[in-house]
Amino acid sequence: MSVSILDGFDFASAGIDDFGVVQAGPSLTYDAYTRAIARGVPPQLQYLVRNAACRRGFDDILPGARAVVCCVVAMPPWPDGEDEPRYARFCTLGDYHQTLRQRLSPLAEYLKSCGATHTRICVDTAPVLERELAVRAGLGSIGWNRMFIHPRWGSFVALGEVFADIEVVEKRALEGAIEACTPGRTGCPCAPGTRCCVRACPTQALTESGYDMHRCLAYWSTQHRGEIPEFYARSMGSTLWGCDRCQNACPRNRSQSPTTATPLDSPLPGISFYDLLTLSGRQLKKALAGSPLADAHPDIVRRNACIVLGNLGAHNHTAELENLALHSPTDWVRSSAQRALG
Repeated sequence: MSVSILDGFDFASAGIDDFGVVQAGPSLTYDAYTRAIARGVPPQLQYLVRNAACRRGFDDILPGARAVVCCVVAMPPWPDGEDEPRYARFCTLGDYHQTLRQRLSPLAEYLKSCGATHTRICVDTAPVLERELAVRAGLGSIGWNRMFIHPRWGSFVALGEVFADIEVVEKRALEGAIEACTPGRTGCPCAPGTRCCVRACPTQALTESGYDMHRCLAYWSTQHRGEIPEFYARSMGSTLWGCDRCQNACPRNRSQSPTTATPLDSPLPGISFYDLLTLSGRQLKKALAGSPLADAHPDIVRRNACIVLGNLGAHNHTAELENLALHSPTDWVRSSAQRALG
C-alpha cells in the first residue's frame, strides 16, 4: 500500500527545516565507501569501519524497511562578538545527536500512527551512509569537501533519518542521484583548480586529488588521543573543537542567510578558558553537558585549550598552564601546557 502521509505532519513545529524520502533499495555509494576505508582509517575513527555491511541497504538497519524520511536541521550561527574559545559550528546545536533524536521522535510516532509497525531513528552514530540518503531524497548534493550541501543553508546542516516499514510517497523526484553523490560533480560552485575549500584547508587534507582523513583537523582536534604534532597544533589556530575552514570558504555557505529559525542551543559560550583549564574531570563533564564535547575525555578538551592559548599568545592564563604543566597526570596534557607557555 502506497500512502501519501507526510503532508499531515508539521515538520516546522518539530524543528525540522527540510525533508525528503528515499525508497528502499541498495546503496549507490557503498563501493566508494569500502574503497575509502580500505585505504586506512585512523585508530580513533574505527567506528567508520564497524558494521560496514549495514551500509549496503536498509534491512540491516530496520528489517522490512520500505522507506526512509531524511531530515535536515539548519545550524544557527555563533553570536556576533563571541569571546574565545571558538568551536566549529555544529556545536551550536548542543549535543546534536540528542537534539536530532528529540526532533525526529514526533515524526517516528506519526509514522506509526499512519500504519508503520516499526521505525528507527538514525543520526551519524548509526552505520548509515546518510549523505547519500539526503542526496537521493532530493535535498542537495556533495561538495568537493565531502560535505552535504543544501541549496538554502549550504553545508551548515545536520542530517537525521527515520526508517519505517511502510511506503511513503516521495516528496520530490531526483534525476542523476549518482552524479549528485559524487564529490564536486554537481552543485559545487568552484571549478577544478580553483576550489575555495582546497585553498582554505590548512593541512592539505583536501587537495585536487581527493581527501585524506588522516590530515583533517576535525579528526586531530576531536578524536585523536595523545599529543598533537606541532604542524597540526599550529594549524588549529583559535578553534578549540573542529575546524570549518573548508566550509567557511565555500561560496555556497557565504551566500546563505546567516540566520535560521533554529535557536542557539549550546552551553559553550558560557565556558571560559579558565574553566577548561581548572575544572576537575567530573566538573568539566558537567559543564560541557549538552554539547558535543561532553562525550570527549576531559584531557582532550584540556589539551586543545592549551594548544589554542599557545597559538593565540595569550599570557593571562600562565598560572593555570603552569599548574597543568607540572601536575597533570597525562603526559600529553603536560606537554601541551609546556608548549603554550613556551
